[in-house]
Amino acid sequence: MISRRDLFAHALSISKQLPDKAYAINLCQNRYFFIVAYLAVVFRNQVSLLPPNQSPRTISDLLTAYADSYCITDALVDSQGMSLASADLSFGDPNVFLISNDSLNADMGALPLIDSNRTISISFTSGSTGKPKAIAKSWREFQAGAELALQHFNLIGQAATLVSTVPAQHMYGLETSFFWPLFSGLSIHDRRPFYPEDISRCLKSLDRPGILVSTPAHLKACTSVKTIWPAIKSVLSSTAPISASLAQQVEATLNAPLYELFGSTETLSFASRRNALSTQWQTYAGVRLWQQGRHFVVGGGHLHIPIKLDDRFLLHDDQSFSIVGRSNDLIKIAGKRASLAELNLILNNIDGIDDGLFVHYKNERLSAIVVSESSRKAILTELKKSMDPVFLPRIIHFVAELPRQPTGKVNQSELQDLIQGLSLV
Repeated sequence: MISRRDLFAHALSISKQLPDKAYAINLCQNRYFFIVAYLAVVFRNQVSLLPPNQSPRTISDLLTAYADSYCITDALVDSQGMSLASADLSFGDPNVFLISNDSLNADMGALPLIDSNRTISISFTSGSTGKPKAIAKSWREFQAGAELALQHFNLIGQAATLVSTVPAQHMYGLETSFFWPLFSGLSIHDRRPFYPEDISRCLKSLDRPGILVSTPAHLKACTSVKTIWPAIKSVLSSTAPISASLAQQVEATLNAPLYELFGSTETLSFASRRNALSTQWQTYAGVRLWQQGRHFVVGGGHLHIPIKLDDRFLLHDDQSFSIVGRSNDLIKIAGKRASLAELNLILNNIDGIDDGLFVHYKNERLSAIVVSESSRKAILTELKKSMDPVFLPRIIHFVAELPRQPTGKVNQSELQDLIQGLSLV
């Protein structure tokens, strides 16, 4: 266990070693190194840049867009093992600061005051709906959001350890990996387990009650393997809705309640539901959702100004809602409307489908891209049970994998390249 005292001492030491620049691209994979680096950048009055992925192209683009920037990393490889040297980075490069156990010297000096209203990090949307957008956040926003979430999930004063499969650079990962433990009695495991057996081993190693923080793709994988899961306190999921049937399956497999978080890079998390019991979402205390013209807006709570959302909702009251879909995913075929998100949920809920999504161009019929060993006939038979015939895919393409990021979201530009290769346009 590492105390806050030691954490701050390590961060203060690192802050004095950092290059004298304005922006730091935090690429650390180890969660503790990430947190130390993040705090060190705050102490140095710099701004952390948190990329949506760690591809060489993304890193090169950030170094170009933010000229006065450098990278902090704990290894010169990304999460897939790809060398970052192809992004023109190398050991000894002035654009790279390497953090390791050897560099974690304890500095017990006075901590600098933090301007809670200053931008401390810039996150980037996943690019699942187009070009990633830069979203700036302050310490005040993160603290207010964390305190509301901790209150909502009754985690204030609780002694538990979070085990997360989510990158710390993702807003969902940043909230739960750093700011929730910082403002509570929670701790965070420094690993980011990937395979179900790895996740199980991490949870078994804890000496306090465990909370698994994950995504629908990871949780679906966890339900498909035969392993003995240790007793844990709860499971958290975000980045995409989970079907009620999968939610029930996760709860039965892990023997713990599953709570989904709803939010965005712009808003942080602001609502949750336990889909095994109810499909409706409940906002955090003080947070309100309302319709304004053709758009929906969320405000109150930790949000100092109302924020327009890209989703469409069915409002039950100003604190309870259901998701209809994203404003840009509504399709119309033969006079009938449907949400691509809802259709994708149906597709991925079919036994034998490891991954899949629908694609739609112009006013033509839908096609589907799937990762599956099931036959086209078997997939269509299952789809016919749950959707209108006009939305059945005219073509089903089988691929080895979809271009998903570690959070499970699809990278739009890489998807377009895949679609071009499949001759869907």
